[in-house]
Amino acid sequence: AELIKRDETKKFLENEILNALKATYGSYEIPRKFIFIDQPFSLENGMLTQTMKLKRRVVFDKYKDQIEKLYAK
Repeated sequence: AELIKRDETKKFLENEILNALKATYGSYEIPRKFIFIDQPFSLENGMLTQTMKLKRRVVFDKYKDQIEKLYAK
């Protein structure tokens, strides 16, 4: 959990993700910014349904401030 909070870890992961996406997708399909969180989505924390689908509203409500910051910059 502490590792994901480090800036160098975030930069490394971002570069790896972008390089992998560039090999498959067009530049217009690749997200420019990411949010890294230290909590997995699970049934226990209410982020997933019983059929393992993402509860988008729950996730958005929990990370609303971080998501809005992505679009504010």
